[in-house]
Amino acid sequence: MSQAICGDPVGYAFRVREEDGYRLLRNGALMTAATAARVGLGCVELWSQRMPPLVKLASELGAKAPPEGAPHPGPASGRLRDELLAVARESADVVLREVHRGVEDLDTFTRPGEEPAGDPKRRARAKP
Repeated sequence: MSQAICGDPVGYAFRVREEDGYRLLRNGALMTAATAARVGLGCVELWSQRMPPLVKLASELGAKAPPEGAPHPGPASGRLRDELLAVARESADVVLREVHRGVEDLDTFTRPGEEPAGDPKRRARAKP
């Protein structure tokens, strides 16, 4: 790790300078907000695509309502339930994908620069 980025060594770790700590905190908050926005937009897009068929199924179910006290609501109710669960699972997939992307972005954008190992001019050792 670069001493210019991380500060002075303390034991086996490097001390994070105060301004670097604030920068990391700021970047973490911004990346969290961006991830939350992507999650929200992804779920809104998914539900906007899937809502019209769900409304149609619900209206069909309402039109064919079983008599009061019927033991089984019928196949339309099961189909609506299955579709709702499918959308919920897809929403969970959107959330997990975007949160994973947010963590990867945060890691990428806050990782300190790596110093090259050895002399960059001398790539390989020549044998005499």
